Amino acid sequence: MPSAPHRVLLAEPRGACAGVHRAIETVERALQVHGAPVYVRKQIVHNEHVVRDLEGKGARFVDSEEEVPAGAVCVFSAHGVSPRVRDNARRRELTVIDATCPLVAKVHQEAVRFARDKDTLILIGHVGHEEIEGTYGEAPERTVVVGSVAEARRLDLAPGTSAAYLTQTTLSVDDTAEIVAVLEERFPGLTGPGSADICYASQNRQNAVKAIAGRSDLVLVVGSANSSNSLRLVEVARAAGADARLLPDPDLIDAAWLEGVRTVGLTAGASAPEALVERALRRLADLGFRDVETEVTATENVAFRLPPELDEPGTSGGAEAAERGGVDEETCGKLLDRVDRRIGELLSAEEARWSAVDPRVAVPVAAVAELVAAGGKRLRPLFCVTGYLAAGGGAAADEDTVVDAAAALELLHAFALIHDDVMDNSPTRRGAPTVHAAYTDLHARRAWAGESRRYGEAVALLAGDLALSYANRLAAGLTGAAAQVWHELVTEMIIGQQLDIALAAEVEPDPDLARWVAVCKSGRYTIHRPLALGAAIAGRPGLYAVFEAYGVAAGEAFQLRDDLLDAFGDATVTGKPTGLDLEEHKMTLLIALAAARDPRVARLVEDSRHADWNPAELRAALLASGVRAEVEERIDALVADARTAVADAGLPHHWRLRLEELADMVAYRDR
Repeated sequence: MPSAPHRVLLAEPRGACAGVHRAIETVERALQVHGAPVYVRKQIVHNEHVVRDLEGKGARFVDSEEEVPAGAVCVFSAHGVSPRVRDNARRRELTVIDATCPLVAKVHQEAVRFARDKDTLILIGHVGHEEIEGTYGEAPERTVVVGSVAEARRLDLAPGTSAAYLTQTTLSVDDTAEIVAVLEERFPGLTGPGSADICYASQNRQNAVKAIAGRSDLVLVVGSANSSNSLRLVEVARAAGADARLLPDPDLIDAAWLEGVRTVGLTAGASAPEALVERALRRLADLGFRDVETEVTATENVAFRLPPELDEPGTSGGAEAAERGGVDEETCGKLLDRVDRRIGELLSAEEARWSAVDPRVAVPVAAVAELVAAGGKRLRPLFCVTGYLAAGGGAAADEDTVVDAAAALELLHAFALIHDDVMDNSPTRRGAPTVHAAYTDLHARRAWAGESRRYGEAVALLAGDLALSYANRLAAGLTGAAAQVWHELVTEMIIGQQLDIALAAEVEPDPDLARWVAVCKSGRYTIHRPLALGAAIAGRPGLYAVFEAYGVAAGEAFQLRDDLLDAFGDATVTGKPTGLDLEEHKMTLLIALAAARDPRVARLVEDSRHADWNPAELRAALLASGVRAEVEERIDALVADARTAVADAGLPHHWRLRLEELADMVAYRDR
């Protein structure tokens, strides 16, 4: 044991995660936008201090949506809700703001998919927990809940039953692994999620507790008694050999607990605000534990956008919103919400239409719908609507047109992603199996005739084609300059993809050509053309040059960030595997720049022509080359160029500021 007397070992990461910050900010923002009272179904997060603070600001917490007055504002908690709850809210005409954590929403999407493809869905988690109740509600007739190894051993499934498992996001990593191992042993062919359901924050906090528990006489976990992730931290600390206590309130620390204790480990559950940790440190200091050492096991920089009902992050209320044109910002949010509804209505109607013929006919429609519902940044609709409003658009008829155009852009993106995943042989997208991977697996499990991979890729090709068909259907109402922008956008994106695969096949690290691909596939397709499309619908073609200069610069920065995330990112955050660009010989701008400056990188790129090449060695060489710092500097310069492009463009002040924010958002994201 270290000799330092009366020491605190402070775990990092600890405390409130990105999903909790998002949920709390959602309620606060809803109060700003709609005024008090705002009703919240269940505790927004499992922490009584957070709940009391929000109650003081005008939030009203209820146990059921049935308690919310008809037509009032209702926020769904971070833990998610079942379809029945959503139906009830619609029936009561509630204004719903969904604060479900994106990582929980991912589990819901997986539940829908598995329930369609499997006989039984095994949900690993705690009966009665709100997250489990919500996920279970997606397919109650096919779902069973398993909460322990003993329950996994007792589970009885009929011979030949096809099954999949999902997990609650806040479970113990180690305990869950034991349960999964038992299930996989008992039920051969059991399928799991494409990426782990236990969220990055739960994993990181459990790892941090393990790091401090062996050096601590007592571990205190700040968190509420109904917080699953906090209770798991207590269990993890005890399993690691330390005495551990849950600490709902820092003022409850008892001097008697510290008798004979020289080192106190301190952490907090993912729903506990940092202010409670600071109070615990002050209380421990009063009791003689003034020496604080921080044990860092991971660094977190994850951030989630607010629900679309509240528009994008950074649109805070008060004086800032007034300065930036609060009315325009609210209109932007409403239009983007309409875009999501437009896509949902179209795909739902198509799925129902073709399912009536035969369920198998609707498979590619469902594949497109699942990809769209799985999340994504919605950047192209965002820039289209922003271009429209920044150009002065606002007529009701034009709003219908821009909604259809923005929805078409998102479906075009779905087409590109589905086909791109086939070309890149990517196994996951947005945290779930890619279309071709999912249907390859389904073919193999069902032992159908023919080659499984060919079947999976065929379904993906058809799904992508269908997405393009729907995109063109929505864009059919565009005329004149707007139609010209749309057709140019579609052509550029496909041509850019052709050059992308050609450079990969030829192993040609040419920075100029790689930049052209980046500009076509990202600069123009993601930002420049959507902005121009919005401006064309608003009748302002004079803004094309401004939006081109801004969009090409911001778009190249966006693609460079994509390259960095693929080479050096965290797959649990990005939702897709890292290193695919290297494995699939992509001649990205990052690789091309590195090959031009570093002979070792150039040699390893050339070696990739051979079957026995090592992608990990190329990744290490990229890191050692220093190109990462060079690319970060290039991104900074491109963002500055984008800002300069709109500085004197004659745009309304609040839209210039908004475009500057968006350039930062696309360039400095972590997913």
